[in-house]
Amino acid sequence: MKRIYLYTIAFVMMLLSFACADKWDQHYAPGDKEVGSGTVEVVDMSAEAYIQSESDLSSIAALFTEQDVFTKMGEKDQLFTVLVYSNAVMGAAQIDEPNFFANTCVSDLAFTPTKLVDGLSIQMWNGKYLEVSVEAGASTTDYSIAGSPIVKIIQVDNGFVYLMGEPIYAPKSLYEFLNGLSNDQYGLFKELVFKYEERAFDRENSVPVGVDNTGNTVYDSIFVTKNLLMDRYNSGGSESWNMRSEFFASTLLIPNNDLVEGALTKAYQDVRDALNREPNANDTLKFEQYVIKSAFYDRVLTAEELDGTDDLFSVSGYIEGESASTPGVQWKPTVQRVNTAAPVTLSNGLAYYTTALKIPNNVVIHRIKSRFYLWEYCNEAEKDEYFVWDGMDDVSIHDAGGFGPLGPWPWIPYKLVRAWPSEAAQADNAPVSVEYTGIALKEDGTVAVVMVPPGEYNLRMGFESNKYPYRLEIYFNDELVAENVNPNIHYDRTGLGFPEGYVPADWAAVSNRASYYDNDGAQIGVVTITGTELQPIKIKILSRDIAELRKTDSKARYELYCWTLRPTENNY
Repeated sequence: MKRIYLYTIAFVMMLLSFACADKWDQHYAPGDKEVGSGTVEVVDMSAEAYIQSESDLSSIAALFTEQDVFTKMGEKDQLFTVLVYSNAVMGAAQIDEPNFFANTCVSDLAFTPTKLVDGLSIQMWNGKYLEVSVEAGASTTDYSIAGSPIVKIIQVDNGFVYLMGEPIYAPKSLYEFLNGLSNDQYGLFKELVFKYEERAFDRENSVPVGVDNTGNTVYDSIFVTKNLLMDRYNSGGSESWNMRSEFFASTLLIPNNDLVEGALTKAYQDVRDALNREPNANDTLKFEQYVIKSAFYDRVLTAEELDGTDDLFSVSGYIEGESASTPGVQWKPTVQRVNTAAPVTLSNGLAYYTTALKIPNNVVIHRIKSRFYLWEYCNEAEKDEYFVWDGMDDVSIHDAGGFGPLGPWPWIPYKLVRAWPSEAAQADNAPVSVEYTGIALKEDGTVAVVMVPPGEYNLRMGFESNKYPYRLEIYFNDELVAENVNPNIHYDRTGLGFPEGYVPADWAAVSNRASYYDNDGAQIGVVTITGTELQPIKIKILSRDIAELRKTDSKARYELYCWTLRPTENNY
């Protein structure tokens, strides 16, 4: 039998209520300050019994029965806050996931309705936080939860039932949304992300409960999930971002299976074409990590940013256990595309579906580096084709030793191609040059022409430092890049650019010259390869004064060591 009381309630600030029913009756005494016109109905029954007894709540009661809400409430000896809807509201509701919707309706805490405060949040069974809103008008005050108006409040034996005016669709968090993506369409991306997850013992939050026979502490263990690739920390070791917490603002860009497969396939082919080798495990790791990293951002990106022209950079920061901060990867909206017309609202940000995905050239190609001494691997026809000398002769190889090895990093030979101005060039004081076609050494010991993707590159070169008196002009694909170039660049040892994966500090104790290991060479200039297809490159090295200097200076000779093309940030 119902026992009904009507009292005016004051909506001022929300606090947790753990009092029993008789104290609630005392709380709603006539002496309470009257604010607004809301009413509370007090009934002598549980929330479960009340909801099932009301004919206008039959739809929500049926949902709670189907999703075991009543069963779970009955198993817990505690107080609740339950949000319910009339049959009319339920009839118009669009419920795609009944279990998620049902678990958005119950909180394990009984919130006293006389203590509502604007901005306070209620955590529901599914982990979602619903925000309370209080808007005071001239004569009335409106109260809502997650934008849904509170129509009526019922005090029950085990908490409160709130009758709401509109259905509450609590948005999922980024992590929940990612987990819920269809494997048929997005399984490849999910697999890449989740293979970096691991469960770790949280010693700090685990409670010691005893000692075992060997003297080791036994814990009531708590385990946490970590993503070893994407979790970020500040320099002090405190967590600065992860994809699982709703307290970090985030944006997720979601590529489907076809986009992931297509991006990887093209990147592998670019390795074959540009680097003259088969892709290896390191390539796969790098490409897959780009796909993952480029999808996560530690702020909410707008449609204007994603449709704009300015580059975006994904989440950055320290990865656990690493001594240096990891930069975010580059996302160029003029190349990579997302559907900005249909963003998905998340509890902690937004998600967009990717429509075009490319692994950038500057990720696929760390650098293209070769050495001129590959001349000795060429047959006579190849020498004539790939090294076109004008006014130079007596071509030979000059072996000046080398550098290394450093641990697993191999010996680097300092071999150079040497050539002298011809007698005819000296007689005429003529300009001399060599026009070189870029070649690389194949695994079988033969050479192949390097095919380079279009884009912008830093051109870097190395020669030999020996007080050479002449100066050079450097041309790239028939365009002048630099003039008055000093050839006294000592091999590649400029400290500029390293092999992929090489960290000089790791080898400083082995060699005080670790920062000079296999550098790019000296900066000559920035060059651009136009078109849409991979293509060969030509480098012309010309001197206008070496022929005349040769008459009196034995150092008037070419000593050619290396050339490097390193993609710029613009080479995408």
